[in-house]
Amino acid sequence: MDLFTVTEQTYIEKDFIKVLYDPNNNLHKYKQNQNLELSDDEFQDAVDDTAWFLFQYKKSAARGNDIWSVNMLHHVMTNLSRVLLHKYNPNRAQLGLKTIEKSLPEKIFNQIKLIYENMTPEKHNRAVILICELLENESEWIFSNVADPEKIKPLWERMVSTFTI
Repeated sequence: MDLFTVTEQTYIEKDFIKVLYDPNNNLHKYKQNQNLELSDDEFQDAVDDTAWFLFQYKKSAARGNDIWSVNMLHHVMTNLSRVLLHKYNPNRAQLGLKTIEKSLPEKIFNQIKLIYENMTPEKHNRAVILICELLENESEWIFSNVADPEKIKPLWERMVSTFTI
């Protein structure tokens, strides 16, 4: 069991809470805001960061820094998991990688599992190809739902085209 003590000043409005002691009913107003969805800004940030870390991966891989390259791909996947959950199971999107096995369609999860099986210093070049294939398949939906597609779409498309076969 995870137990956290929060006050009005430290409470994050998306968190789920169970109030154990609140004699003045100060925290009642926060219960209505409990959700695990991404806001429009959070979705935009996850899309932007997916492309940004893919760019960072490209630079790292070009330097031959295999360990850092795997780390950059992990950042790509951390953000991409939130993006995919925003589409397939938005009420769980804040959970990211923690919930993908149970919250994404089996086909998408199997693609992600294969990506992770290749995210090693020896095979990360295969993982990035698989990531870009997934990005290519999801791009139309993503850019029709992100608030400011032109903010990151040029970099996204350049990175995807760099690594797709």
